[in-house]
Amino acid sequence: MFISPQSELQLKPVSVLQGTLLLIVVYLLYNVGRAYFFSPVRHVPGPFWSRVTPFPLYAATFRTRRAAYAHALIQKYGPIVVIAPDQVHTTDDVAMKAIYDRSSIKSSFYHGMGSYKGVRQILGTIDYSSASMARQNLLQCFQSKNLASLADVMESHIATFLQLLQDRSTQTDPIIEGVLWFRLLTLDTVTDVLWGEEHNLLADMDDVKSDLLRKFHHFSQYMALKGFIPFFETWTKMIGTKKYRNMRNDCYDLDAFARNALQKWNNRETKGHEKDVLSMLLALNSKQNASQSIDPEHIPAYIVEMMAAGSSTTSNTAAIACWVLARHQDVQNELRQELRKAFPNHNQIDMKQCLNLKYLDCVIFEVMRLWPIVPGPLERHLGQSITVNGVTVPPGTIASSAAYDQGRREDIFPNAEAFRPARWLNADAAMKKNWIPFGHGSRSCPGQNLGMTELKYFLAAIFRQFKSVVPEGRGEDILEMRDVFTASILMRDGITGKSQNKCWLQFTPAAEEVVS
Repeated sequence: MFISPQSELQLKPVSVLQGTLLLIVVYLLYNVGRAYFFSPVRHVPGPFWSRVTPFPLYAATFRTRRAAYAHALIQKYGPIVVIAPDQVHTTDDVAMKAIYDRSSIKSSFYHGMGSYKGVRQILGTIDYSSASMARQNLLQCFQSKNLASLADVMESHIATFLQLLQDRSTQTDPIIEGVLWFRLLTLDTVTDVLWGEEHNLLADMDDVKSDLLRKFHHFSQYMALKGFIPFFETWTKMIGTKKYRNMRNDCYDLDAFARNALQKWNNRETKGHEKDVLSMLLALNSKQNASQSIDPEHIPAYIVEMMAAGSSTTSNTAAIACWVLARHQDVQNELRQELRKAFPNHNQIDMKQCLNLKYLDCVIFEVMRLWPIVPGPLERHLGQSITVNGVTVPPGTIASSAAYDQGRREDIFPNAEAFRPARWLNADAAMKKNWIPFGHGSRSCPGQNLGMTELKYFLAAIFRQFKSVVPEGRGEDILEMRDVFTASILMRDGITGKSQNKCWLQFTPAAEEVVS
């Protein structure tokens, strides 16, 4: 039978389409067959699409709903669930110990998230042994005795913050954007603590809020998207939207800020107050052999990492604490009573004493239980098998747990969604074990001590002098979190439903009261 050239041309597109559809069908059948017959997690409960493709998890990550996606699956399927092919998520705290022990290694996400301009940062070091020396150096820098020597540094910045609060309270519009103010406070403090440079971003708020803060926000978001979603970096560079290209540019522009800070540090005859973390870190670095020491060219990448980590958790948690306490005046009154007893003179706040205030601890623990800034899931390739509900998951499988889920276990925290700081007054071992906002195990955050010290000192100083109140017209606001890796605050108007990346706060000077 003769087929004309024209007919042949008409058949070719049909053949290509058929071939493409056939490949898609074969791919899906292969994934389905593997998921249900050969996958190491085939016996673990979970939805069909999560078994055969990672795209539901990618989509949740792209929409900044990663923690919420995992939490919804846990609530539906139980304490262990498949969230992506060959990947499980669990709330079992016995399994959690194995997931984060030294035999486990970080997933591929950390290659992207923890690599900045070709430099492998501490977060991006996959195995425990390779990261241990750098972690030990940071842990030594952030010891309580070293932070105590920086008390004067923190005091000067919180004094500026308190004066600005006092000034704002007398203005016609006394409302502040909490995350902005606390981010500037923590950046002022962290840059001083880290390398002894005295910024005054708070005083120059109008000049920096649209530049530096935007870059830090974009850094955290872009690096996480780059880590979680394959080829996201390539897509952004080649055909990405303007939004994500700008986000990428902001992320990498922070390198110039870090190099400028390092140059200023090197040019000073005396390095800050000679107790800054960079001085201590390089002193420790000089005592180590070349294979263990930090390459001087890599220091700017570490500065960016420490600045982002050192300001994000503290600023967001402090803003959330003030927002929540405005809506729980009974808790705020209890906290202020403790602070008045500890510090009869509101102008003399002892940082060391702040570290041992029981009810202040309770408030911070409860805020971070309900609104952890790194909500998870935090992934690891298992170094040993885990068993949950009689189902065993073999080594090598990706497994995770999450601070967001552990803090909502009803068997550990009855009435878990309620804000009840008093539950921590007699905290048992299970509560402490499942409180993991800084991570868990051998790779937990090395800056935890710095973050908690800042939080305690900031909140003690603020609530000794001020009351947090609900701003007029904001009584129906609903606090929500959006996360890729670190979370950001989203405020939704309870009446209109409109959302903003803002946290509106208002403070009024508190009248002095006689402490009985």
